[in-house]
Amino acid sequence: MKEKNNYFNIKEAAEYMGINTKLMSKMTHLDGFPCMRSKRVVIIQREALDKWFVDNSNRFIK
Repeated sequence: MKEKNNYFNIKEAAEYMGINTKLMSKMTHLDGFPCMRSKRVVIIQREALDKWFVDNSNRFIK
């Protein structure tokens, strides 16, 4: 049985949320989005992502 990963890259987070990677990449630049950056690597924690989506479900992304 595969262990559930608690951290995502952009592609994994997009698949998890059911959105495309371009939108997920844009979202990582929003103020307050729960991610860590190191040069071109982006790490997103699963629980923080879930909470952020609940708290920001009415927010529009341009």
